[in-house]
Amino acid sequence: MTYDNTQEVIELAQQHGFDTQFVAMRNTHHAKMTELLIGRNLDWCR
Repeated sequence: MTYDNTQEVIELAQQHGFDTQFVAMRNTHHAKMTELLIGRNLDWCR
């Protein structure tokens, strides 16, 4: 799943044993931003 790239979300994911990875995205106004990919094992996307 993806979620907002904030320190609070990163810490919450780590507290519960999830792996995180940054993902480049664009919003509806075509502005560049990063989302946070969260999962049990994200080795496949590194």
